[in-house]
Amino acid sequence: MNKNLRFQVLAAAALATASLSASAQTGSVGIGVATPNSSAVLDVSSTTKGMLVPRLTSAQRTAISSPAQGLLVFQTDGTQPGFYYNASTTSTANWLWLPDKAGAGDNLGNGTATTAVKLAGNTLSNNGTGGISITDAGQVTVTGNSVVTGSGNVGGSLAVGTTAAPVSTAALEVSSTSKGLLPPRMTLAQRNVIGSPAVGLLIIQTDNTPGLYQYTATGWSTVGAGNYTAESNSVSTAPTAAVTVAPAVTNIVYTNNGGGNGAVTLGAGTEGQRLVIVNNDNEFLTVVSGSGTGNILSRYAARYIYTNGAWRRES
Repeated sequence: MNKNLRFQVLAAAALATASLSASAQTGSVGIGVATPNSSAVLDVSSTTKGMLVPRLTSAQRTAISSPAQGLLVFQTDGTQPGFYYNASTTSTANWLWLPDKAGAGDNLGNGTATTAVKLAGNTLSNNGTGGISITDAGQVTVTGNSVVTGSGNVGGSLAVGTTAAPVSTAALEVSSTSKGLLPPRMTLAQRNVIGSPAVGLLIIQTDNTPGLYQYTATGWSTVGAGNYTAESNSVSTAPTAAVTVAPAVTNIVYTNNGGGNGAVTLGAGTEGQRLVIVNNDNEFLTVVSGSGTGNILSRYAARYIYTNGAWRRES
């Protein structure tokens, strides 16, 4: 070998190892440090430079054959460039991305939890103000004005407007000294297109005799409209001949007359007046109202409301 060439090779090797120090006693290698830390295989020290791991594209990274567990690379392209490491202990790679926690948080929405997410007394919040808190017993509290869209199910009881647990006999407890409960508001046409409404469904109708309406077994009826009298009863034997009654009470109770029954026609009433007819006779009782002619079975009752000049059966 040419002497000058040999000298240049030796000089380059000397320069390459000038900043390296190795300790045979600890098996550690130091770069930029005279005495490497005994707990490190490689101790790199600098106040002006960083450590640069191999930079690969996504295609180049995935093309690595049987990567070692813990292998670290920096991906330069794709939708999630950054550091990736192989977590697999087999020849099949399992590359995991190390997200920027300052910019991407813990990235809880980009994966599947493998254990319970513990809030440790913190709230689940969008901006750190208010949010959802959960007690160890599973009680959920939502702070602030909440908007819920879509449909959902709540197992057990739900309390609104209070941090206390709802009373045990209530499925829903609403607490307030300054606000009310507002059912859905809709027009008559919108109400009438509700498919298969459940008995007891409540809505606020905004036109065509506006007010609070409930759905009964016989259709929609107003709630809270008209004039009411105090709870009162009228008890008599069921009529044996056809009669017309203009009830001045809220409950009419017919007892057994020992024979056949005549039809009861409901006469004049006042707008919004309500009436319950109880049939304690041994036979059915025929009642004629604005809803038509219907029978009340023995030991059953029916409820009526006087609206638009006629009695209409509600149940």
